[in-house]
Amino acid sequence: MLDTLQRCILCTLGSLAVSAILSAQTPLFIFQNEVSTGLNPGSLAIGDFTGHRRRDVVVAQRGSGSVAMLQSEGQGFFIQPFPSQDTGINPRVVVTGDFNRDGILDIVVANFGSGTVSVLLGNGNGTFRPQLTLDAPAPSFLVAADFNDDGLLDLAVSHQASNTVSILLGTGDATFRPALDFSVGVNPVSIAVGDFNGDGIPDLAVANSISNNVSILLGNGNGTFQKARSFTAGPTPAFIALGDFNHDGKTDVAVVNNINEGTVSVLIGNGDGSLQAPLSFPVGPNPGFIVAADLNLDGNLDLAVANTGADTVSVLTGTGTRVFLPHLDFKVRTGPAWISVTDFNADGKPDLVVANSLSDTLTMLANITPIPNQPNITEHAVVSAASFRDGAIAPGEVVTIFGSNLGPNRLTGYQLTASHLVSTTLAQTRVLFDGIPAPLLYVRNDQVGAIVPYESAGHTEAQIVVEHNGVPSGTLTIPVAESAPGLFTATASGKGQAAALNDDLSRNSATNPAALGSIVVLYGTGAGQTSPRGVDGEITGKILEKPLLPVSVTIDGKAAKVLYAGAAGGTVAGVIQVNVQLPDGIHSGAVPVVLRIGVATSQPGVTLAVQ
Repeated sequence: MLDTLQRCILCTLGSLAVSAILSAQTPLFIFQNEVSTGLNPGSLAIGDFTGHRRRDVVVAQRGSGSVAMLQSEGQGFFIQPFPSQDTGINPRVVVTGDFNRDGILDIVVANFGSGTVSVLLGNGNGTFRPQLTLDAPAPSFLVAADFNDDGLLDLAVSHQASNTVSILLGTGDATFRPALDFSVGVNPVSIAVGDFNGDGIPDLAVANSISNNVSILLGNGNGTFQKARSFTAGPTPAFIALGDFNHDGKTDVAVVNNINEGTVSVLIGNGDGSLQAPLSFPVGPNPGFIVAADLNLDGNLDLAVANTGADTVSVLTGTGTRVFLPHLDFKVRTGPAWISVTDFNADGKPDLVVANSLSDTLTMLANITPIPNQPNITEHAVVSAASFRDGAIAPGEVVTIFGSNLGPNRLTGYQLTASHLVSTTLAQTRVLFDGIPAPLLYVRNDQVGAIVPYESAGHTEAQIVVEHNGVPSGTLTIPVAESAPGLFTATASGKGQAAALNDDLSRNSATNPAALGSIVVLYGTGAGQTSPRGVDGEITGKILEKPLLPVSVTIDGKAAKVLYAGAAGGTVAGVIQVNVQLPDGIHSGAVPVVLRIGVATSQPGVTLAVQ
């Protein structure tokens, strides 16, 4: 019976596939401009240093022991209006922040060669005061964040020689308390700040290039950290980038492995401070730096990698899972060492600024990826998938949403998650009811089949948004009722012959009518909340949920005896099966059938074939 039932319902809902589809908009970049710098530019920082409300660039010049401020002229063009300012020897990394709380951006530089950290306070016009220096043996990297929750910026500095990370707590006047040291792996190259255990306290991730691992230091919220936990990465991990790559709400790690045949290792976070085993993705040779950003504006994080051995930038397109698509390469100048992401031409797309350490230049790569069209929900667009009536929706109801730019041009059918639930993301489309993702049965450019989340029970209205490629539609407000019953029909039009089975499990039709007094099976949706409580996207199994509200059926105007009303086994939660016995005294031929759940009734014009 279940096979017949499934065929009946699925023919009504459409032919749906279960294979996973990994696709994404291809990020595209073109050469926009090239800017000369001092010797060996190795690190960049972006900010408004001149007060012109544009994105200026500060460059750490390793070969000359200095930083240069490049003032933005718009559209990716820059000038250097002031001379470079001295730092220590071999400045590795420059970061920005307001370290003296005067509302003006300052910079801090890690000087690997001289074993110092330089603090240069900004004047707000593109110039900086003479440096203040802090001792920091062999600083390879630094980041700024508030580690003790006092509202002041602190520093975390990695030391390659001592295999430690130092925390320097800020005082708010550009000075710092004595360093607190924490052991990590061998030869720490870079640091990133994130929250790996979901407690709202900044934690640290450190890439250790000789011990081939990533150290996670969980913050205590007072400027101290727990003992480092180490997780295997790829060979010679160098720079590190963080993000939620698989949309599970947990921080993940991407680390670039600086070997001849370069790779990126992705370590998915478990949300408790631990990381899963790495997945590796090829990039160009000798990759030296990595950033994570949504480069194609599809709502998924992508990766950009600077390949020193090939003079290219590799872009790996994210799919919103733990998988990245094969890399695309974009040519830059010699020795790319750093990438910054910013919209330098004010077109709403993230562009790339690349520091080329061996050609003493910056390359501006303009993002020309087509911006995805915004989804649009048409007026009166949300209808019952059974009755095709608009109006109030009910918890668990199968609905169809009409519009444009809602999904791919070709219909894509449902997918099952690892928990055997109907997925809430399909071909880069999501439907949100009050922010709650709905299970999706199919998506296409002009329509989406979705199931109203059971969490809407008790609400009087729902705010509906459709997202495609990370771009949200406008919000549509729809009333919510306890029930909104609709009967599926054989033609999937909401009218005419009901999608029903006779008692021998054959389809009810004009050529195969049901006998008086026999049992017929009807299928509908919109029954509202159930007992046990409905589970969004569940494929109904042994436990058959039943509506909380009373169910009745009239056939040809006469009450029919309801033998069963509840979940249709083997179909998705939200589809209701009603077994009824035909009453005596009804006419032969096509007779009207009406389903009542609570106080609401199904659509008119639905018929059963009776002998």
